[in-house]
Amino acid sequence: MEDLKRSRVTIVAVSAVVLFFLTNYLARFLFGLTGVVVSVVIAALIAAYIGWSVARVLKRVPTSEERGRVLWAYGGFLGALFVAWGAYVGLSAGLDSSGVLFLLSHYLPYPALAHLMLSDRVAARFVGKAG
Repeated sequence: MEDLKRSRVTIVAVSAVVLFFLTNYLARFLFGLTGVVVSVVIAALIAAYIGWSVARVLKRVPTSEERGRVLWAYGGFLGALFVAWGAYVGLSAGLDSSGVLFLLSHYLPYPALAHLMLSDRVAARFVGKAG
């Protein structure tokens, strides 16, 4: 039973990555929205999805191992994506410190807000609403 929950938590992280691509495509290319505020709003929506889904799957507050699994899978994949994007920009046009700051300001809200939504206090609220 524990393996089933572990795989479901991993599926939540993978679906959050897919949601990252879909919402950014919708917001940035179809609706033409840009800026850090858009990234923060999208990150908050995805983080709420992660927190609610993990609470729904586990029917309790996630342990530190489960929280780490979700955050490493989600944040790690997005981090690798942003590093690859930074390498591409750095090799093609050059990347200075302001460019790195720009990339970080778009990346950091995603794992930070997911961490916040998976915290014990917030996840306890989702557990109460999950049933």
